[in-house]
Amino acid sequence: MKISTPAIIFLFISPVYAEMYKCTENGQISYQDKQCKINGSAFIPSKDISTEQQQSAREKLKSDLAIRNEEKKQAKEAQDKERLIQAQEDKANAAYRNARASEEQAKQSARQADALEKSNTSNHYTRPYYVINPKPIVKPRPTPFLRK
Repeated sequence: MKISTPAIIFLFISPVYAEMYKCTENGQISYQDKQCKINGSAFIPSKDISTEQQQSAREKLKSDLAIRNEEKKQAKEAQDKERLIQAQEDKANAAYRNARASEEQAKQSARQADALEKSNTSNHYTRPYYVINPKPIVKPRPTPFLRK
C-alpha cells in the first residue's frame, strides 16, 4: 500500500505526451492531433526557452498588466463621475418637481381663496337654513328594578 500510492500519484502527475501535427491549408497554419490531409509535418515543440526570452516575456506581461490596471482605473473613475452626474441630475429633477408641485398648490389655494371671497361678497340675500328635528326629545325614565 505504501509503495503503490506514490506510484499511482507519480503516474497521474507525470506529463502526457501526444503527437502534434502542423498543417498548412489555404495559407493558414493550424495545429492538430491527427495527421494532415494535404501537407504538414509532425510538430515537436521546444522544451525550454532561453532566459532572455523568459525575461522579455515577464517584462511584457508586467507592462500588459500595468496597462490593463490603468484602463480599469480610468474606467472606474469614468463610472464614478457618471454616477455623480446622474445623482446631481436626479437631485435637480426632484427639486424641480417639488417646485412645480408647490406652485400648483399655491395656484389651487389662490383659486379657493378667490372663490370663497366671491361667495362672501355676493349681494344676494340667502335665507338661513334651519334643521328641525322631527322626533321629539324624550327623557328616559328609570326602570323599576333599578330603584331601591
